[in-house]
Amino acid sequence: MTLSIGQYLLDKLHSIGVRHIYGLPGDYVLKFNKLIEEHPIKFINCTIENSAGYMADAEARLLGLGVACITYGVGIGIANSIAQAFVESSPVIIISGAAGTDEFSKCHYLHHLINKTQQDQADITQLEIFKQITGAQAVLNDPTTAENEINRVIHYCLENKKPVYIEIPRNFIHMPLDTCKKIEFVKKESENSSLKEALDEVVSILQKSRQPVIWAGHEILRHRLSSDLLKFAEEYNIPIASSLLGKTAISEHHPLFLGLYQGGMSRPEVQQFFEKCDCHIILGTVLSDVETGIFSAKIKENIIFANTLEGIRIHHHTYPNILFQDFIKDLKTIKLQKKFSNQFHSHSSRKLPFISRNAKITVTRLFECLQYYLKKDNIVVTDIGDALFGSEDLILDENSFLASAYFETLGFGAPGAIAAQLAMPGKRVIGIVGDGGFQMTAMELATAVRYKLDPVIIVLNNHGYGTERPLLEGSYNDIQDWNYTKIPEVVGGGVGIEVRTEMEFEKVLQEALSTRGHFFLIEAELDKLDFSPTMKRFSALVHKNAKK
Repeated sequence: MTLSIGQYLLDKLHSIGVRHIYGLPGDYVLKFNKLIEEHPIKFINCTIENSAGYMADAEARLLGLGVACITYGVGIGIANSIAQAFVESSPVIIISGAAGTDEFSKCHYLHHLINKTQQDQADITQLEIFKQITGAQAVLNDPTTAENEINRVIHYCLENKKPVYIEIPRNFIHMPLDTCKKIEFVKKESENSSLKEALDEVVSILQKSRQPVIWAGHEILRHRLSSDLLKFAEEYNIPIASSLLGKTAISEHHPLFLGLYQGGMSRPEVQQFFEKCDCHIILGTVLSDVETGIFSAKIKENIIFANTLEGIRIHHHTYPNILFQDFIKDLKTIKLQKKFSNQFHSHSSRKLPFISRNAKITVTRLFECLQYYLKKDNIVVTDIGDALFGSEDLILDENSFLASAYFETLGFGAPGAIAAQLAMPGKRVIGIVGDGGFQMTAMELATAVRYKLDPVIIVLNNHGYGTERPLLEGSYNDIQDWNYTKIPEVVGGGVGIEVRTEMEFEKVLQEALSTRGHFFLIEAELDKLDFSPTMKRFSALVHKNAKK
């Protein structure tokens, strides 16, 4: 039986493991929404398109692929979350409905259309917008090419770990496929001689090294290379630090895990050890201002560097014909005539008992309490600000930390936590958000109620945009206080509790983590100028850099 274009797309997604599509209905995509409703893939109704993008992104980071579905024009509200996925290499597929080609030929002035030009046979403005924030695009307006186009963009998404865009005019959703010739998309491969030469140079550098250290970034997570990296590190006893975006590239309980390195924003003992090492092996880390602690990171000339954007660089030599993932996988095959002896306090040794006091809760004490009660089956999803900075030193298992640590957009925390709970129902998700970011997407908790999801959401209520205050204070940093604990009443489920002291927070956290079946919203009342140690180091570096 010949499949329709819409049916083939859904079957293809299901065959590669997609189980949820996040989105909102709209008239240009309603026929496709109906196909989803009749399909094993489940449509997850969200409250706004931007949240649908965040939720697809969170699922992609945990499971390897996420999908969001929007209608045309007004659906471009998803652009912010897809820009986040693009710069942070998260494989998300965006499916958009569009006006039928037959409709557009009769009249260009249709609702939701942007009508940038009347000379085109379709409104291409949305396509042009998504070209800037996705790696590949397809418009399924030809039944003879639709199958190949679907396979092309999905292949790109999975291979390059970047979002892609698929647009379907609504009169083509039920149109039968008529593929003339199937195109096979071949997986890219490294040039063997270049790969061997690069690995030989790695051996040469490490043989001469006294103490190397690995700096693991987010691309280790996206390409599912954690076990390969760990085998290499364990074989030669090389400590591993992570970047902020690469946090949990390996289990942070592992004795070789040093901690999170971020230049001058790092904990002093991590910074000291990392910077005294004579060889830095930087794998999957993008050297942005945030990852380098406002460019305060100190990297040795004796360097082994690899990521998907800039390729492979070893000392002063570059290897353009080597795939990042091949290089990482083959590192574990090299043969050294030595093992390294290193002395540092592993990250996991920092976990200490927490004894609460009847004192006002602070950011530092909140995270100390949270650390004590965290288990290996917890996933932490954070928003920006001290939700992120305060979480940096939490000790977590592999691939159990989600944050917009590079794009740094507010609003990811709540929808990201909800999607993570849906994607990983056997684990317990903890979402940590500031009050400013929470106000942007708080009503997505209605989605948690609808689908019976039970993340624990901790709102750090410091009465405004806490990241901005130490940079430049003003009334623009203040926001209207909400009665956050009443939100469960509004959305029809969940529990909301305000805490002001350490003892109150500990008691509620214990209750929340031991109770399944509904979400908990814990509002922690904090002072405006209460900052984590990492936030203080961040603001100091920003001011120092501004004076140069």
